[in-house]
Amino acid sequence: MDFLKGLDLKNRIFFFSVSLLGFLGFVLSLGRVTMDPSLAGFFYNSDSLFFSIIYQELFLKPGANFLISLKDLGWTPAPYFFPDLVQYFALRTIYLPLDRGAWEWTHLSYAIFQWTLLLSGILFFLQKVRKEKLQYEGIFLTLGFGYFVGIILILYKIDLFVFLPGFHGGNLAVLSWAWAFFHQWEERNSGKDFILVFVSVFLFSLSDLLFIPCFLVPTLGVHFCQWFIEERSANRIKKIVYLYFPVVLGIVFSRFFFQWIRKISPVFFPGVASPQKIGEVIGTWKLEDFAYSLTRLWKENWIYLVCILAFFLLIKLLTKKEKFQTDRSEYLFLVLGIFTPFVLLIYGFVFGLAGKQGIQEIDRYFGQILLGFLGIGFVFILRFYQNGFFKFGSAILLLLVILFSIQFTYRKGLGIEHYPNKVACLDQLSESKDWKRGIASFWYVRPMRIFSKRDLQPDDYLYDLMLFYWQNNLSWFERETPAYTFAIVDGIDEKILKKKLGEPSSITYCDGIPIYSFDRPEKSSEFIKENRNKIDMWRISTSRY
Repeated sequence: MDFLKGLDLKNRIFFFSVSLLGFLGFVLSLGRVTMDPSLAGFFYNSDSLFFSIIYQELFLKPGANFLISLKDLGWTPAPYFFPDLVQYFALRTIYLPLDRGAWEWTHLSYAIFQWTLLLSGILFFLQKVRKEKLQYEGIFLTLGFGYFVGIILILYKIDLFVFLPGFHGGNLAVLSWAWAFFHQWEERNSGKDFILVFVSVFLFSLSDLLFIPCFLVPTLGVHFCQWFIEERSANRIKKIVYLYFPVVLGIVFSRFFFQWIRKISPVFFPGVASPQKIGEVIGTWKLEDFAYSLTRLWKENWIYLVCILAFFLLIKLLTKKEKFQTDRSEYLFLVLGIFTPFVLLIYGFVFGLAGKQGIQEIDRYFGQILLGFLGIGFVFILRFYQNGFFKFGSAILLLLVILFSIQFTYRKGLGIEHYPNKVACLDQLSESKDWKRGIASFWYVRPMRIFSKRDLQPDDYLYDLMLFYWQNNLSWFERETPAYTFAIVDGIDEKILKKKLGEPSSITYCDGIPIYSFDRPEKSSEFIKENRNKIDMWRISTSRY
């Protein structure tokens, strides 16, 4: 069936073209972000612009000084240092020379880099666990498949969090790399590998606590099965304990380090999504809450789950019976995609973090299902691509659907610069009313600060006008000038707003949302003094003076 038999170079060129077109198709699909309001609304929402705000505060705002600007900077509960912050800051620095579109280029480049890091991490891990070297055709075919999945996710607006900073996507991108280092340590037991495992676990668990269960549940699950099926002995248990020593050490050091940085004065880490005490939450357990979360998990991920099971069963049916030692990759991805989410769901239910009153964004917290699907899909392709019919049949099919997606994307229109209608409307109003500083809720502030062409500076408040300290700089709320001259009355209590700043001098509208204008600087000054008193009390209580 190999119609190019003996022509290795032509084979490689053909399969390389599949992966290259997949990459180009993925890049082009990101050009749809600006053109599609719902895509743009997710890619450039307040959560995804967190590192944009941090970078702006540290390096771009007038008079920015890294050490001074770092003072009282409010972080997120998960620090997202590695790889999110490092990737984003590096890319944003590259685009500093651009006068227009720098933020958009940074965001889109970040998506390309992170998805490529995720796909290459899976291949790196599979290369480590397989005895033979991966062939070029297999590498190119899997990459083509991976980029095609990325195209589908973008065009159908599925699991977009995986392409963005600060959404636990970085955890997925580095997980396979950490597994590869861990496998090297298991195979060679060298000091270099010990340090590599320790450092990677330290950095990744420091950055995102979700890394810990995503790393440990599959590896421990597979090692337990291996012990139970093949060698139930005390000696084997000792080997496993020794094997996990650098992992435990990395986790412990990361927790100590995190507790230390939470106490230093420059940066404010508001905390984590802490579990409630078991005694307090046990009385609130309701099976219908667990069923609710489980149902949502299934509805959002049923295609992945079915594909994971199908790929695994096909691998087992079409290959000879193997021992765990030969290649555990499909078992790891099976546990990652099927059992790890269930463990997290049970943990969330037991400690009051899930259910109808708990965490609602199932997708971003259960992205390991997507990674499990991709990983076991790669394993399936690499197991069977040497079959001529499968190899060229799948490559041709993949090539056709990629070409179709490229044509579809191009026909729909592409763009880079993002200028939201609400921000454009506010810019237009600010020009006529001379607005500069205002009050807004969480979902307005970051897009306005990043994309406003009039350099509007809204400050972030909760519904009752209490300070919102996540992803902010406390200095925003303390400065005397300029005075508050406008407020976006969406997610803000109108009565409290009037009590603090007086009756509005005029009311205008953007997309049906009322915008109040204020011209009483003395009321603004009183409100700012209240803010300063609240912040001073917090600083005293946390020894941050």
